[in-house]
Amino acid sequence: MKCPICGNEDTGKLSKSRYFCSNCFIEMFWSKTSELHLFKILEDGSTSPMHLA
Repeated sequence: MKCPICGNEDTGKLSKSRYFCSNCFIEMFWSKTSELHLFKILEDGSTSPMHLA
């Protein structure tokens, strides 16, 4: 999966539908309704939802 933020094509796969980008430290997944969800990976390893403008 290509990162929608930085365009990195070398994203890692966490599970069947979850991916992460090590360039911009985001986690992303597609919901069952085909909606893209983005989360910022914080320093402690937790995630925080991102909202695109």
